[in-house]
Amino acid sequence: MVIVILGLLLLTQVEPAAKEVSGASRILVVYYSRSGTTARIGTELASALDADVEVIRDVRGRGGLFGFIRSGYEATRKLRPAIQPTEKDPADYDLVVLGTPVWAGTMASPMRTYIYQNRDKFKAVAFFCTQGAETGQSALDDMAELCDATPVATLSLQHDIVVKGDYRGQLEEFADSVREEAEY
Repeated sequence: MVIVILGLLLLTQVEPAAKEVSGASRILVVYYSRSGTTARIGTELASALDADVEVIRDVRGRGGLFGFIRSGYEATRKLRPAIQPTEKDPADYDLVVLGTPVWAGTMASPMRTYIYQNRDKFKAVAFFCTQGAETGQSALDDMAELCDATPVATLSLQHDIVVKGDYRGQLEEFADSVREEAEY
């Protein structure tokens, strides 16, 4: 009898904590990076948000001149190349943050594949991109169109700013916006 009472007391102590954890907002940061620039931002963002991370990986390499040319070709044609299977199910998250380099004015083709495969699982999305040109707005617009969703926040960073480390203020503002939306 004493064991039953102690067991019930333990269950009542554990149950509220389990409810708090299950009620917590969960964020997943998913990114693709060919050169490492987008990976740098994705990693720092995930750390700032205390989020899980999923890295999109190519089945086929993109190194060298031919890899660069193929990347631009796939982007302009809006192709969806094969990517390695991912581990995390975006349906398990309240908000998914998608990050991509900008190739030929649009998202990287591996990101296009990921979005196409998972777009029905996104509850809410935010986007970030890195690029060499002035703006990545067309890539962000393409992502929104393919997701059929309005992002809760967006961030576009130039490669040079990332290399110099002058992006942290913008990244912090973006993380704050994402965090605020995830709390609802």
